[in-house]
Amino acid sequence: MDLDARIALVTRTWVPTQQLHAGNVAWHGSGCDGAPPADATLDGDGWFAEVWHHDDEGEAEGHFSPDLSPDERRRAFDGIRSHAPRGSISLVTDSPMADTLRAAGAHDLGGPFFLLQHRGLDQLPSLPLLPGYSILAAEEAGEHARVDAHRRAWAPARIKDLLGLPVTGDEPHSGFTLDKYEAMKAVTLYRPELDLVVMAPDGSPAAFALGWYDDRSRSVLFEPVGTSPEHARRGLSQAVCVAVMTKARELGATQAVVGPRGDDAYPAPRRLYRTLGFATLARTCTLAWGADQRRDLGSRSGADV
Repeated sequence: MDLDARIALVTRTWVPTQQLHAGNVAWHGSGCDGAPPADATLDGDGWFAEVWHHDDEGEAEGHFSPDLSPDERRRAFDGIRSHAPRGSISLVTDSPMADTLRAAGAHDLGGPFFLLQHRGLDQLPSLPLLPGYSILAAEEAGEHARVDAHRRAWAPARIKDLLGLPVTGDEPHSGFTLDKYEAMKAVTLYRPELDLVVMAPDGSPAAFALGWYDDRSRSVLFEPVGTSPEHARRGLSQAVCVAVMTKARELGATQAVVGPRGDDAYPAPRRLYRTLGFATLARTCTLAWGADQRRDLGSRSGADV
């Protein structure tokens, strides 16, 4: 199943409590999210999954249409389990697929989880920028500024700091490059109107936000959003997110969604979206089978995005 087919499948069944939005699939499929290539790629009628191997354990991610029958869900899980006899997967807590795994003996690991958050676009807040800052389309800011904005905001050392981990000074630079940005723009779901950069008074990039618009559900997803550390706590992420929502509304969007971490180990994104009026509709859990899994949820994705 190619990327466009995956996007179409996720779009067909999307509701705000579905784990994956078309934008999640587009962002991951662009190769820009820092994830290594999957060790196994599986699909069937109404579902797809990827599996990453870590020694003798597997970590899976996927989409399972809510209209799959119980037998179809069991066959999908059997397919994943054939590649990962011991493994784990993140699913919406009360989804039919989660129920299928629990019935097959999978157990909840606890630990990090994500929220599914939503808001309407009828009334958006007015969040003026500090003097000297401006919001530009990435096309106007220039692709080098856009790439630099991402690299500054998502540098591995910065992510470690946000997670409360020790920063050694030996961290690598972000792996986000101009070539990766060009690959992202080639994804069919990409809309340049929703790719915005905040420029600082000195002309350097200070923050950015990217929206992915699904015209079938008239919804927009933020993925990713970031602020350069030297411009943090100035309301820039909030302002650029409002700008993305405003642009999306002009395209026809009526709702916005986002999926921040819900646990206390990484609270900053959740706080950001709370200030923007997002409400939590559901959450994920991590279900494991075969043996206890003790890895962090971020084990395959890393911080270098």
